[in-house]
Amino acid sequence: MILNLQNESDVNKFKEKVSYFIDKGKTIDIVEKRNSRTNKQNSALHLFFTIITHQLNEMGLEYNYIGLKGQTIGTRYTNDIVKNFIWRPIQETLFDIKSTKNINTLQINEIIDVLSKWFGEKGVIIEFPSIETLINKK
Repeated sequence: MILNLQNESDVNKFKEKVSYFIDKGKTIDIVEKRNSRTNKQNSALHLFFTIITHQLNEMGLEYNYIGLKGQTIGTRYTNDIVKNFIWRPIQETLFDIKSTKNINTLQINEIIDVLSKWFGEKGVIIEFPSIETLINKK
């Protein structure tokens, strides 16, 4: 059960549960959930990877890596390449956090600022997906 203790209804549920556990003499383990993103925010982040992938490919850029027998191989960008070789290195540099699961929305915004600046210098505007941006594209 996940309860938001900034919500009065959830606070009341929490108090009821704690009273129950005390009355029954139970042993409990309380884990504080980090300020992580919601499922919708996570979906938006992965949609953002798709947007970046599309823009890089539209710009005619290729991802180059050392492949067979040490030769450089160029390939189109994919969401996984964007996440692991563009987004994650920025994230690790700024926050020393490896997993995208462990970053919060403020940190996401800082990474978006870095990427938006880079694309802006190339004359390309990228926006993090939101209801407003998705409606405006129709």
